[in-house]
Amino acid sequence: MGRAERSRLRLGAAGAVAMACAAYYATWSLLLHRSYHSNGWDLGLIDQVIWNTAHGRWFEYSFRNISYVGDHWQPILLLLVPLKWVSNGPESLLVAQAALLGAAALPLYFASRRLIGNEAGAWATVAAYCLGLGVTQAVAFDFHTEAFVPLLVFTSLWALATERHRWFIASALAILLFKEDGALVTVSCAWVAAFAFGRRRSAVFLVGTAVAYGAIVNVWLIPHFRGNDLNPLAERYGYLGGSIAEIASTIVTRPDLVIDQLSNAGTIAAVFWLLSGLAFLPLMAPRLLPGLLLVTLPPLLAQDESQSHLQLHYMLVPATIALMIATLVIANRSRKSARRPMPGAAVLMAFASILVFVWRAPLPPSLAADWDRFHIDRHARASDAIVASIPADEVVSAQSAFVPHLAERVKIYQFPRVVNARFVITDNVAPCSASSRP
Repeated sequence: MGRAERSRLRLGAAGAVAMACAAYYATWSLLLHRSYHSNGWDLGLIDQVIWNTAHGRWFEYSFRNISYVGDHWQPILLLLVPLKWVSNGPESLLVAQAALLGAAALPLYFASRRLIGNEAGAWATVAAYCLGLGVTQAVAFDFHTEAFVPLLVFTSLWALATERHRWFIASALAILLFKEDGALVTVSCAWVAAFAFGRRRSAVFLVGTAVAYGAIVNVWLIPHFRGNDLNPLAERYGYLGGSIAEIASTIVTRPDLVIDQLSNAGTIAAVFWLLSGLAFLPLMAPRLLPGLLLVTLPPLLAQDESQSHLQLHYMLVPATIALMIATLVIANRSRKSARRPMPGAAVLMAFASILVFVWRAPLPPSLAADWDRFHIDRHARASDAIVASIPADEVVSAQSAFVPHLAERVKIYQFPRVVNARFVITDNVAPCSASSRP
């Protein structure tokens, strides 16, 4: 069999795995939505933003009295606007998220194969990603722009492994577009490029660009659209301060607050589950750990429990960087082994990821999955009938589970915020989300 034919077979196999993963993720996320277990914050919110943008009302939403740009800067959402020209409802976003997460397996496979040097190691790395808690938790909680991160980070890794300099720069810079804190992820990739591949000039360029971009977005752009009513730093790090200067000062003068935050049982457990699915391999590359800390410490220090415990979608970005580092650790061990590279560390990592998936993943068939959340029962069908009865041009206030099904309208509020709504939908079964803003 010639080299070209082997390459086509590898591409076909990797593509088949990517599509299978995408189908798996899409199936469960769609069932969650159809059974009314998706949420106003964030699936309904993001769907309304994209729908409004598709109809010429750029980044408008009614969840707060500001432009969405004042809440989050996520220009990568513009790539999803065409979905609203051809489909209705948030289902297309969930399918797009599944496709993005599945597609990330492709560059990861080819990067791992190039770095590790054997098929077993490459497939074990793909298994660790596809079954990882970061991915499965994100799939089980609505849609988020973090779904773009694995594809872009693993493309960066592939570009570094194959010495495609322009691809690396392009993919690392594209990460900036997923969110206002994308600069941290870009700097993490630059750190890996500098200390694992010797690409110091590229790293300096990326760090400089990321810092400048992050400063413009966070110091000028978002505050310009936000006004004085909101302070996201205070919302996230209120116990440390309400500005970057206050937070930095408190960290230096009151390290006990940081120690208390990082030493609580939930935070320690979050770090344990983040690393255990990778067989703790990232710890074997101390020079690369600053890149991981850069994207892991901000959520761990947040006062919101779901962030500090890396629940929902908050583990996806740290898990992606951690897997990139783990892959480099395995590659380094393979180079130091005998003439024939041994995939032992990669297989160990895959086995660890399977164990963690079985024990902790929120998606079936894991032991932790709540099967009732994926069942379209009589309650869900009755909810469909209620949603179908609401005219498309009416202003609505609804509990969280109803909001994604009604979000594609100019005005919608999450109950108990009512304002000028003509229709109010409540449910004595579904909970009233605490994330509503009066």
